[in-house]
Amino acid sequence: MLRRELVARGAISVAELSEVLGASSATIRRDLNALAKEGFVVRSHGGAAARTVNPAEEAFAVRERKEVPEKIAVARATAAQIKSGQTVFLNDGSTAAALARELATADMELFVVATAVNVAHVLAENPRFTVCLLGGFVRRTSLATSGPFAETMLDRFNADVAILSADGFSVEEGMSFTNADDAHLAYKMAARARRCIAMLTSTKFARNARMSGVPTSDIDMIVTDNVPGSIKTALDGMGIEVVEATVAPHPFKGSR
Repeated sequence: MLRRELVARGAISVAELSEVLGASSATIRRDLNALAKEGFVVRSHGGAAARTVNPAEEAFAVRERKEVPEKIAVARATAAQIKSGQTVFLNDGSTAAALARELATADMELFVVATAVNVAHVLAENPRFTVCLLGGFVRRTSLATSGPFAETMLDRFNADVAILSADGFSVEEGMSFTNADDAHLAYKMAARARRCIAMLTSTKFARNARMSGVPTSDIDMIVTDNVPGSIKTALDGMGIEVVEATVAPHPFKGSR
């Protein structure tokens, strides 16, 4: 729990950690000193800060707590683009999980092909959905399935729309991913769908992750909370529709 709070908040004081975790200040200081020796945190006067890590490789439970209002806004705006009766491809990620929660109570019929155990589980709660989880190896950090079994299953489906999140996006490279399997599955999903929608929080723009996946030219729409002006101009020139979602105020923003 201490590690999660540090990564989720970045920097935090001993007093805040004591209140959140219900532990004494002396216990928090002792644990922070131990984490500092491991190189996990940098100690400061009265608190600590987590060392910077690759956000795409953080444990999913931690990533899911970041940019919550932005992800909810993007998910809601994306859900509005989906029509009853469609076949939908949906990949993994915390934004995809937010979309699954939005769709879980939707009054429509969908056939969804998903690449993540947690996403499929949430969608299956809706009795009007038919959910197919691609079989394969499950990655602990994302709960995503991948590998040759998942690819073989995907080759049997055609979709009306592929809804994809990514670790990064640039106009030149398109959607990019830290994991090669994620990049390949996203590419195949986009290729096997009539339409491709990219779900991107604003932190993903101008960030190139390790593996290129879906070229910008294969994307029909980008749903985001905020897009830089120069990127918006470039996307307009390519005929790619951009939908900017309205973000609700973060209920805990003042305490972070």
